[in-house]
Formats: sequence, structure tokens, C-alpha cells
Amino acid sequence: MSATTCRICGLLYVPSLKEDRQTHAVIHKKLARGSQPQKVRDFAKAFGWAVAFNDGGLDRMKSQHDPELGKLVVAFSWWSRAISNGAPEKDFDSYMEAHLAFADSLVSGIGERAARAAIKKWEQYAG
Repeated sequence: MSATTCRICGLLYVPSLKEDRQTHAVIHKKLARGSQPQKVRDFAKAFGWAVAFNDGGLDRMKSQHDPELGKLVVAFSWWSRAISNGAPEKDFDSYMEAHLAFADSLVSGIGERAARAAIKKWEQYAG
């Protein structure tokens, strides 16, 4: 059995195990309703305090955080806006996958046109 880590919620699970799939689904339902993974909340707090104190914390954060986390924080920010504008919770997984691929394309400069097309269906929730 091969374990995998979900890029969205961070859970390390074995997709072939029913119990793991159920646990994963429960986590994603909470996220679809507006909850955020701990690492996303921690990043937001760290960033907020770094700005509030204006003591060089932003420079320190660059070396302390994975760029993948930065993309995840942005994608959760987009999802938060989308659900507040009426996006269906059932779209959460596909929304996040498409928007993370879009963030990847913006950072890498590769595949942006296709990634932008993939998120177009949720444009009405962008606000």
C-alpha cells in the first residue's frame, strides 16, 4: 500500500484504505465550508504579525516557509472569497486542484493559458 500526501489538506493517507478515504473526505468537507489547514492558519498569523511588528519578519519568513505553502495560502484565499460569493461546496476539490495548478503556472510561467481556462468556470465567484 502506497501512502500519499494530499496537497490541499496535508493528510498523509493510503487511498486504497476505506478508513483513510473517509477521514480524508471528512477533512475536505470542513475545508469546503471555510475551515483551513493548520499550516495555512499558522502562515497567515505569522505573516500578519510580521507586518504588524515591521521588524524584518517578512525577510525571515522567506527562508522559513516553503513556496508550496504560499501557493496553498493563496488558493485558500481564493476559495474563501468564492464561497462567500456563493460557490457550491461540492466544487471544493476540483476548485482547489484547478486553482493550485493555476498558481503553479503563474509561478513557473508554464501552462498559464490552459490553467486559466480551467478556472474560468468559477470566474463568477471571484467577486
